[in-house]
Amino acid sequence: MNSSGLRQHLFSPIRQLQVLLVVALVIGGGGSAYGLANLFVQLCAVGVIAANSGAVANFFATGPRVLVVLVVASMAFPLFQAVPLPPHLWSGLPGRSLVEESLAIAGLGSKSWFSLSVNPVRTLLAFCATLVPATVIVVGHGLGRAEKRTLALTVVFACTAIFLFGAIQLSTSNSLGVLYEHVTLRPSILYGTLANRNSTAVLFVIALCLVAGFPWPNITVTRIALGAAALLLVLGTVLTQSRSGIALLALPLVLAIFRLAWTLRSGRNKGAPSMAREVWIGIAAIGVLAAAVAVSATQNGRAADSLARFETIADSDRPEMWEDATYTAGQYWPAGAGVGTFDDVFQLHESLEYVGPLRAGRAHSDLIELVIEGGILAIVLTAAWLAWCAYASLRPGSVENWWVRLGAGAGIAALFLQSALDYPLRNLSVLAVAAVLVVLLIPSKERRS
Repeated sequence: MNSSGLRQHLFSPIRQLQVLLVVALVIGGGGSAYGLANLFVQLCAVGVIAANSGAVANFFATGPRVLVVLVVASMAFPLFQAVPLPPHLWSGLPGRSLVEESLAIAGLGSKSWFSLSVNPVRTLLAFCATLVPATVIVVGHGLGRAEKRTLALTVVFACTAIFLFGAIQLSTSNSLGVLYEHVTLRPSILYGTLANRNSTAVLFVIALCLVAGFPWPNITVTRIALGAAALLLVLGTVLTQSRSGIALLALPLVLAIFRLAWTLRSGRNKGAPSMAREVWIGIAAIGVLAAAVAVSATQNGRAADSLARFETIADSDRPEMWEDATYTAGQYWPAGAGVGTFDDVFQLHESLEYVGPLRAGRAHSDLIELVIEGGILAIVLTAAWLAWCAYASLRPGSVENWWVRLGAGAGIAALFLQSALDYPLRNLSVLAVAAVLVVLLIPSKERRS
């Protein structure tokens, strides 16, 4: 390969997306409290788009029509909410009386133009967050089937690296390698490069879903690496002590069992005889891991701490947050308060009997938070995304591609289910990986041609 070909290979779209994905996973998991880190990830996304300007035109010209509309609508929605409106429009929206009073106190009068969002600056920041997943989808749309699978492998092994980094943190009771100084890390919980253990857990589950649906590699080393990564990711999910993450392990497990049963029954896998030994090795490794977890649970180890958290579900304060958040959503229905404004409006409507020493910066339910911030349009947009992902996961195709799409669909299902209980979509790390799942659901360019 000459220097020109080497340069083209190193700076190809797939390599750029891999770099963007790794950057997002390393420094994009802190949430809105780490603006400079988020800005760096977003600038990387802008750089990737600038280097692949033709990918934008190609996406609009050949991309699935529904997906193109969804991407454009998702990016335009926060911009629409930030556009200044005449006073007779915005003042008539529910929940705007405090905005009117604030403008009056500031001496701006009641005839000032104002946006649908009660905090347009936060809403514009939310728009900037859409640049990362949009870049992955737009540029990833033009990748071939093999390149998309390479991107999926990048997610799997990057998540494995996150586990290893978290294991180093955990070995020092989270005193070494701390990335987020304003976040209190509990000494017995694995976080990795994210500030929220639930987000770490759902990333591991998504990676396991991709492994469960990935084509069986022809190279023995790759098969061993994938198997080892899967075992480590299962262990990592348990060590996060995330109840939702541990429960979501059922998704990749069911998918793997279903796929194995399908393969053995259909007899379509030509390498079945050579695969049998490795399947038994994998089952034995799973048995050893299960035994280790069981011993840890009975000896009051870290696994016992993870399982003990299921006994404290009744003591959770989340139902109180959800009750107040649902009430808050009603105050701004159906227009919403503006994307990114939850922290501005929730504190106004929080029940006094539920107020505690800690500030509720999130609703601990992305679904309720979406309704508060986006109203009925956010519900429609979310439902449209889910409908497209479900259709794309289950559409007809070759058996091999079908399992890849089922793995991506299972990952999206894991994100949706955890979104009902937490806020995984509020950091760029998870958004970037979610965009990879969408890319895997897009028909490859070989099929389109």
